[in-house]
Amino acid sequence: MEQAVSMRQTGEVICRLHMWNRDGLSTAANSHYECINRPPLSIRTNPTHFCSCPCDSSERSSPDNYASSVASDSNGGGIGARNGHPLRYSSNVHLLDENVNLISTESVAQLDTAMGRCGEIIGDHREELLMIFTNNSDMLSSLFYEYDTPWILGKNTKTSMDFSKCEDLGKDYLIMLKISTKVLQSMFCQFCGQNQPFFQTKKDYFQQFAKSPIKKMLEIALSFSASNWSEEHIRLMLLAYDTLQDVLPTIRELSPDEPDEFFTSILHNMRNASRGIIDNMKRFIQLKVQTWDNIAIHPTTCFLINAIKIFNVHKNLLHSTLVPGDGQDSFGYLINGVIACWKLKIKELSMLDDPDKNDSDGNNPNLFIFLLNNIKHFNRDTNGLLDGLLVHRELIEECKNEFQSDMENYTSRYMTASWGPAISCLNNHTGGSIRQSMNAFISKFEGTFDCQKVLKVPDSELKQKLRDDIENLIFPAYERSFDELQRNSNSGLFCSCFPRNLTCSMYTPEILRRSVQGLFEG
Repeated sequence: MEQAVSMRQTGEVICRLHMWNRDGLSTAANSHYECINRPPLSIRTNPTHFCSCPCDSSERSSPDNYASSVASDSNGGGIGARNGHPLRYSSNVHLLDENVNLISTESVAQLDTAMGRCGEIIGDHREELLMIFTNNSDMLSSLFYEYDTPWILGKNTKTSMDFSKCEDLGKDYLIMLKISTKVLQSMFCQFCGQNQPFFQTKKDYFQQFAKSPIKKMLEIALSFSASNWSEEHIRLMLLAYDTLQDVLPTIRELSPDEPDEFFTSILHNMRNASRGIIDNMKRFIQLKVQTWDNIAIHPTTCFLINAIKIFNVHKNLLHSTLVPGDGQDSFGYLINGVIACWKLKIKELSMLDDPDKNDSDGNNPNLFIFLLNNIKHFNRDTNGLLDGLLVHRELIEECKNEFQSDMENYTSRYMTASWGPAISCLNNHTGGSIRQSMNAFISKFEGTFDCQKVLKVPDSELKQKLRDDIENLIFPAYERSFDELQRNSNSGLFCSCFPRNLTCSMYTPEILRRSVQGLFEG
């Protein structure tokens, strides 16, 4: 009887102890906050994480504005959100607090004294003490929340919401989740270390002390996993899932009594959402690629580039946890499907019926420049990134070969559709009709040149290649015809062959070359 009374009194004394060291808690929370956001372990958005879009840098492609014009929510949660937004926080393993005392040494001394009075019999009354701790669970939880410390879970912290609709709050919650997990882990180590006396009793106490905050953390994690993520929220979703992957193992260690189903549900939600994002990206591309409106780089090209750059930051998380597998349902195959969808949709634009711009075969030369611009821009901005996302060698080679084939195909079709009619005038003349051939060539060339000079090719390498290809196509034949006409005509007759009353100095081979080398400046 006396032993039972002694155990009850000891348990009640323990339950009334204030375990937090307030100053140490505040110091640790502030230190962890700084570390979580400190580069290079913490990665924040900068221009390298976004589509460069040099042809339209003032609006759509800028990190501040791109998301609102292509894919974002009103809170800046889009994949093209402005500079300085977090992509990944520092892992909790880098949050150090060995020199910060999180528990009250006075309270621990009182606890050790109270348990010491019970001596060896305390081990025989574990179940009784455990029942006392359980019955006083609400009191212990209130002790956890007794200090209103920034970045530590509070008693009134809301746990159920759709974080896709509130990015700023979501980022705060993720940081709070990381810091609260870390301080609980550190407190457990300081309070229940293997070298501490009465280890098992302290562990039983701590599990009741931490029961309420751990439940809150799991509910928050579940809310993040089940939020209504769309293609607009790729960056925030992956930031959240990276954080959950970081903290959930620790939470599980601190709460061995929590059912596995809770953690399984969170992982299930994350995997479903990650695959859902892929489907949403395809639908977004299919919806947005309807017209090209004479722009150099289509918004969906920037959208896909931004997504790939953010996926690259989280490629290990995607491959190992969110979208695991080696077959057709692996992340590599799924993202390749998105790229294929984008290529197919921009190719379909080549079938647009525009009688004013199409050639006799129904081809629109301007659209080939649009396709070349977008493929080149995509290849340049994702250079070196796709290998780590596609993973499978056959996918990597297939993707590279298809892009190369597309560039060659569209270049050839552009040359034929735009400059082919002009060069045919020179290739088909006979010796007696050189003057007529030159007249026809100049007429065709000027018509084509007037249309092509307004086109914009942002990529300097592609621009120069197209200029050189045009020059190599028309210059040899034109130079031969020009020389032949000079030999067979006097200056008056020579000049009269040109339209618009051009002087004799117009359209010499050198002038023709300079004209071609000035194309595609927009």
